[in-house]
Amino acid sequence: MQRLAKPSDYVLQEVLGQSTYVLPWEPRLCPGNPADDPELGSQLYNEFACSAALGVTQRSTAEQTSDIVDWVIATPGEAARSLAADLAAAYQGKHEFRIDDLQQWDEETKRHRAHLIFHNDDIQCMSAAMVMALRKRSANS
Repeated sequence: MQRLAKPSDYVLQEVLGQSTYVLPWEPRLCPGNPADDPELGSQLYNEFACSAALGVTQRSTAEQTSDIVDWVIATPGEAARSLAADLAAAYQGKHEFRIDDLQQWDEETKRHRAHLIFHNDDIQCMSAAMVMALRKRSANS
């Protein structure tokens, strides 16, 4: 049986130098855990928990990173081009996605960059084809 969350279940905690709300019984990073807002966090977590109970599995890190790369390549504009450059640099170990940079991120890519904070090491496992596509995209605005 999967436990669902209420906003009152969340505990304020320091995570990576930022105050955020976490569910004390949930060790995984998943939708709604951690959360900036317990109300929204509980909604996201409960949707995730119900889906998991129905057998829907969360996409792997590689699949999620691939989705971000696909978005970067398909999306025109400077924000996507900049993220492509940062991803290519992260692959080479020359860039790291950090929560300290939150204020510098543009709104269009903030959600993707926030996800990548937890997957800096996984970025170095991208395929050569993906990296070459990112390099090509970062060269074109």
